[in-house]
Amino acid sequence: MTQPSQMKKTLVPGVSGEKQHRVVTENLVSFRRPGAPPVLSTPWLLHIMEGAAQEAILPHLDPGEASVGYGFEFQHLAPTPAGDTVVATASVTAVEGKMVHLDFEARDSRALVARGKHIRAIIHVERFNERLKNRGGRA
Repeated sequence: MTQPSQMKKTLVPGVSGEKQHRVVTENLVSFRRPGAPPVLSTPWLLHIMEGAAQEAILPHLDPGEASVGYGFEFQHLAPTPAGDTVVATASVTAVEGKMVHLDFEARDSRALVARGKHIRAIIHVERFNERLKNRGGRA
């Protein structure tokens, strides 16, 4: 089996990505918990921010590689209502072996709504899928 190389040399501090998402009813806390505030849920906000991190890294991976979330530290600072658009940005701050460290933040039309740090691990998809099968999962 041929092993893909470990990402391109272009994955360096300063590389950035962006993800935009228009908030819909299914993204609201109140969608899953009736009576809760009708604002963007924290898990959805993290999903959008993680998407920006993936966008930053993706062009710098070799065929057969992907990135997966490894760690998060962030604060959800302000509520976002349905209909508003969240723009998340992520910027690589360090690359240590297969671990990519990023700063990320999200803004809606009014303010900064979240900020934090994220670590993504670069994986070889084929090996990852084999590991998953060995743990009883489906690849």
